[in-house]
Amino acid sequence: MTIPLLAPVLLDRPPRGHGVVVHDATFQAWDRSFSFMRDVVNLGVDALNQAGASLRHLPHGSLEELLVLPLCGDYGAIRQNARACRDVSSAWSGWSRQVALLGAGVAVAWHGASSTAYVARIEAVAAGAAATAVVLERGARVLTSIATAAERFGVRVERLVVDLGRTLSRVVRRLLTRIGGPGGWALFAAELLTQGLSAVSDLVDDVRRVVRLVDDLLELKEQIVDWAHDQRDALDFLLDLRLGHR
Repeated sequence: MTIPLLAPVLLDRPPRGHGVVVHDATFQAWDRSFSFMRDVVNLGVDALNQAGASLRHLPHGSLEELLVLPLCGDYGAIRQNARACRDVSSAWSGWSRQVALLGAGVAVAWHGASSTAYVARIEAVAAGAAATAVVLERGARVLTSIATAAERFGVRVERLVVDLGRTLSRVVRRLLTRIGGPGGWALFAAELLTQGLSAVSDLVDDVRRVVRLVDDLLELKEQIVDWAHDQRDALDFLLDLRLGHR
């Protein structure tokens, strides 16, 4: 009997994962606008700096990269890791089957104590590879679940940022309306003295809303930190796999 040749195992770098959760359309529109406006502003900064203004550039990267991903995690990269786990699991599984076939071929063509010992060793290697494939597939499922949860957190951040941005814009417009005319801040201060906060109740409500939204973002951050610790515990079995194969 001809001993089967092992097929080569090719593992390419998996592509970055795509989103599976519906995102906030307003945030995405703002994100695209921000990138365009940021580039225009930075061109202006370059021109002003030539005249000695010493201004800082606005940071590169999208709003998602600057605000969302640092808070909730890069779900695209997590999905990429899940795909990598799944690909390696498939490779281990295929290699395990081929090694088992190799052992079967050797058992037919080679006899005696040495053959028995060799085949037993090959079968143990094949079983170990199959077990590794199962663990990696479990890791892929856990990482996929983590990526989806991280993306959902990201959408919540997007919505809070949109709400915060709208409210801040309203606050700025209302302030400019009150201080933009003759007298500016002086008339605004006099209005507060004579009429109290009732004269600016709409402004006060919006400022309180801004504070509340910031508190919501901070609370969400704490939820994400606690959730991330739980996910680390859920992935500890992959660390055990690495230690077991040293």
